[in-house]
Amino acid sequence: MRDFPQLFRTQDYTARGITRHSLYHSKRYEQVLPGVRSDLEAFDRCPTPTWADDFWKWDALRLRAAQLLYPGIAASHALAARLYGWPLPSNWRTSQLHVSVSNRHSRIRISQIRLHRMTKMSTRQWCGLEVVAPEDAFIGLGKDLGQRDLVKLGDAAVGNWHGPPQISLDELQEHVCNRPFVRRRAHLIEALDFVRLTVDSPPETDLRLWTLAVGLPEPVVHPKIYSPLLKRTVEPDLGYPDDLLALEYEGEHHLRSKQQWQSDIRRDEALRTEGWTVIHVTSKVNYQQLEAQIRHHLGLS
Repeated sequence: MRDFPQLFRTQDYTARGITRHSLYHSKRYEQVLPGVRSDLEAFDRCPTPTWADDFWKWDALRLRAAQLLYPGIAASHALAARLYGWPLPSNWRTSQLHVSVSNRHSRIRISQIRLHRMTKMSTRQWCGLEVVAPEDAFIGLGKDLGQRDLVKLGDAAVGNWHGPPQISLDELQEHVCNRPFVRRRAHLIEALDFVRLTVDSPPETDLRLWTLAVGLPEPVVHPKIYSPLLKRTVEPDLGYPDDLLALEYEGEHHLRSKQQWQSDIRRDEALRTEGWTVIHVTSKVNYQQLEAQIRHHLGLS
């Protein structure tokens, strides 16, 4: 739970005991959307994911403001993806709010809001916000995203990046394959063919797709290796179990967190004790050298 400024419709300012002068000249009342303001000295406690950043909180606040004006709308498309915590291309960080309604006669005349009309729309409560269901968000973005970006979205939706899966892979495939009038259905199905379960982060997806792009065999996501040393099962990010080769993507948090760093060392020692080779990959990796290293270990020319 986090504190969010209380929202109110601008036309209701007198009911809150606010003078017209204070409304327009005090820094206390900021405009969130045309017709909605926030009170920076009064707060509501709202459900918020532990991973939420300032961008997420601003999106959530503006969606609540939009729903105050238009109660029947739900976050959709890019906005739904951002609220679910799915990775979108960096150039998709825009101020526009994408929302959907099932009423084809609805109109919204606010430039910051992009309205979509859906003949069939399923919604769910997500952190106290009305958001289209994950399958609707995924299908809605299919016409605009390339295959790699769709695979990353799918991995995030059915994986463990931000908590438990938001939808099962079987359900997502069912909706994409059997729902009528899906735009670019073949494109979505092709992307789903590369979606895998239990993926922890977009860099893991990027690394796995890179191996396929350069003609390497696809590594297994989180192969399970029992370690007598640790008396538990160890699961590297990616691996080739038949060749005892593990690929570990090390993000910045692996370096900043002493606890994570020590855990990584214990994991690597356990894997090497079982005869595995561990290759660490970072954002600064030389991919030509990495490819040569993997090929050499797998015995590929």
